[in-house]
Amino acid sequence: PMALSTALGCLLLLPPLRLPHVAPRRCPPAVALDDADNLELEMLLDAIESLRNKVSSDAAAAAMQAVRDQRSIDSFISDLQAEVAEAGEAIERDYQLLALNIEEQSAAFGREKRNAMADRAATLLSELEAAAPASFRNRNALVATSKDSRLRRGGTVVVSGAESELGEALSAALAGMGCRPRRGTASCPATFADPNLPPSYTLRKEYQGADAVIFVCAGVDGGRGGVSPTLLTAAARVLPSSLRRVLLLSPRGVERTLQLSFALRNLLGQLDRQRAAADALAAAARRVGAETTVMYVETAGGGSGG
Repeated sequence: PMALSTALGCLLLLPPLRLPHVAPRRCPPAVALDDADNLELEMLLDAIESLRNKVSSDAAAAAMQAVRDQRSIDSFISDLQAEVAEAGEAIERDYQLLALNIEEQSAAFGREKRNAMADRAATLLSELEAAAPASFRNRNALVATSKDSRLRRGGTVVVSGAESELGEALSAALAGMGCRPRRGTASCPATFADPNLPPSYTLRKEYQGADAVIFVCAGVDGGRGGVSPTLLTAAARVLPSSLRRVLLLSPRGVERTLQLSFALRNLLGQLDRQRAAADALAAAARRVGAETTVMYVETAGGGSGG
């Protein structure tokens, strides 16, 4: 009630509101149409109706044409997709044929190159064979008939490396068995191991008539004495035809050079040279019909390796 009375009091105190004067709107006077005007109006209405019909017909024709165009576009796209798919299949077939052709050509090229390399290798081997010394060219000569490897009583046994403790013990044991041990040379100049130079006459005479040869290699008896790899290679060139057996006492590790402990001992190739000399000696013994036995001996302080 208080707010209402306050609002009414404010309205009574306001000055009267004055609005601008607006003139009344008058409608245009009615126009009387005669027959000529009605005819013109009807003609105008007919023209407008004709124009509307024409516009509607054109719009319908345009819509139909748009539908036909859309169908043409869809048909074109479908045909284009079919052509693309067909072209893709043709490309795939061509690619497969090309890959097969390339594979066949590469296989043929590889065979041709391998045959050419084999022919070249055969030619090089023939040239090397012709340039090699006579001892190498005759490596495939007929091996003598194997003999009875058992030593007869009173047979001659050459002990190379007999100055070592093990060599002396072997000589004593052979004498006790009724054999005739003979001390052999433990070393020789390197020239007698060269296949391009004449062999050692001293070694040939030393092994002459021997039934067996024992080689106590260096390193077997704790490093005291022993046969060097050079002498083994030189001896392989002069083994006598009377030989029946060859016994090689080799240090442990010759056959285990890839193990760490023996690889350290083989830093300068000592074990490799020992193995190569032993192989040459065994091949020479086979050529005279003798049997070779290799014993690997582990000495005190020689390192682990089994």
